[in-house]
Amino acid sequence: MTLDINHLIIVPCHGIYKLGEPPSKQESWYLADFQLEGNDHLCFIDHIEQGLQELQNDPNSYLIISGGETKAEAGPISEAFSYYTLATDLAKRNQLGSIDGRVTTENYARDSFENVIFSICRFYEIWQRYPKFITIVGFEFKRDRFLDLHLSQALEFPVDRVKYIGNSPNPNYASKEKTDKYFKDIDINEYKNAVQEFKKDWYGAQEKLITKRNKRNPFSRQPGYALSNPILSEFLIQIRDNQNAKSNEEIKALLTNAPWRT
Repeated sequence: MTLDINHLIIVPCHGIYKLGEPPSKQESWYLADFQLEGNDHLCFIDHIEQGLQELQNDPNSYLIISGGETKAEAGPISEAFSYYTLATDLAKRNQLGSIDGRVTTENYARDSFENVIFSICRFYEIWQRYPKFITIVGFEFKRDRFLDLHLSQALEFPVDRVKYIGNSPNPNYASKEKTDKYFKDIDINEYKNAVQEFKKDWYGAQEKLITKRNKRNPFSRQPGYALSNPILSEFLIQIRDNQNAKSNEEIKALLTNAPWRT
């Protein structure tokens, strides 16, 4: 049977796993302080497992784990590579069979928009076509950011062909009040630090989001997707760390020939 690989599964990364360590322990991950309170590392494991399960459910799917070399203290190891090593272990443990030839990494993304567009570009590098369907496995509180701002607003990818699987952090609070406040604060920070910014700057091409990206790139890595994706080349060049970028609408016009828009 000839497979028609047309379904991209994206697992965006949020930390770096310390290879070979017990993944269920916080100290086995390079984590930011705000990720400790909610036991975020357990969500990361679930993201990987859900991505692998989606892969098993659709023979025409391909899983890309996306995340760059974001932490100086971890050395030049990408989030994606660390997740990939854990994914191979989890696939064996959960008896999901070999993932050889069905999973790869995207090693440059520094934020959620780059998780999406760079994974789409990486899919093209491998299959010489763009995905018809996309599944994203991530945090539930980021659902609207991915679907409404990145895929619909910025890329105009048909959201009826997108599936989002979300989970939530799990803080160990005894009181309902503290738990409620924790999740309220998450929503406030998501809007303030991400949604509000991407509503103004769809592609992360202006100073504030560029600065955040640069802080997540301590080894100064630069992707080559503008060379490997000729149809998107002008668009990808324009959204590089360029504070003299064009307006949102002018940048979007460079996506006119994107296959998912035609």
